[in-house]
Amino acid sequence: MSAVIEIEGLRKTFHSMRQGHRVAVDGFDLLVEAGQIHGFLGPNGSGKTTTLRALLGLVRADAGRMRVLGVPSPGGLSLVAGRVGAIVESPQFFGNFTGHRTLRLLARAGGVPVARVDEVLERVGLRDRGDERVKGYSLGMKQRLAVASALLKDPELLILDEPANGLDPAGIREMRDLMRSLAEAGVTVLVSSHILAEIQLICDHVTIISRGRRVAAGRVDEVLAGFDRHELLVRVDDPQRAVELLTAAGLAATGHDDHLVVGGVDDATEVSRTLGEAGLWLRELTPLRPDLESAFLELTGTTAHPALPRQVDDSVLPDGGPSEPVIDLDVRGVDA
Repeated sequence: MSAVIEIEGLRKTFHSMRQGHRVAVDGFDLLVEAGQIHGFLGPNGSGKTTTLRALLGLVRADAGRMRVLGVPSPGGLSLVAGRVGAIVESPQFFGNFTGHRTLRLLARAGGVPVARVDEVLERVGLRDRGDERVKGYSLGMKQRLAVASALLKDPELLILDEPANGLDPAGIREMRDLMRSLAEAGVTVLVSSHILAEIQLICDHVTIISRGRRVAAGRVDEVLAGFDRHELLVRVDDPQRAVELLTAAGLAATGHDDHLVVGGVDDATEVSRTLGEAGLWLRELTPLRPDLESAFLELTGTTAHPALPRQVDDSVLPDGGPSEPVIDLDVRGVDA
């Protein structure tokens, strides 16, 4: 596959009277290949948005090399502006404009056929609300309007910063379906999000950033494979006794309120045999698979709650004015 986004050694430092010298991104690398839905993950303040802003030429990088669709960034962005759609940070629009009028203005400014407006409103589920003023939109609707504006040019590359922000569960699912349909149509999607379960459902590749540095990258399944502890979730009538029996048998067992977790197990029959011989019969014996949240928390130095089991593998069971909402590489009247 060809590279759509390439970042090597990106570094950005901010200076202010109040906070002094702060390194936001420190030697960061990112590779996104054509056709991917690529998740970009990191805690608040880890450098995600700074990276995206530098990639799109909205802040000046101190060091590093960046390319978008094969051209150097930011110097060559004007050559590929019509092939890239992006949203960085929270969407805001003129409140007194309708959604339809907002998109018509952006379409005309960007040289896009106005007929595209109805198409993108339909695609994001706002066709019936397009004639309403934006100030009456919910945060989730404004987020969809921002996505619609980014789709006006029918881009090859779509960059979305927290696209599910403010969406209810139904809206999050619609956004997921939208990204899938775009990928099926050949659009490459780079999506930054803090909703890790969604990223795991929708993305095939991820890059995780912490304190301005890349801490993991690759296919989702490959990243998670490094966190497989060969653990089992066990439920019996007497969890505490089960912990004692399994510990005596040399197994690493940890008890919780209504279950126990046994780690480092290559053969589940060892657990069932040990408990069965003592008259403790299993109610559940399920492999625990690492999920993106547990991997993310470990990689970024955050500790998950120990009593919450990780992902279970159930295949084996016994408004206001405009600010910088839509980052448009044509700079269609948006002050970025």
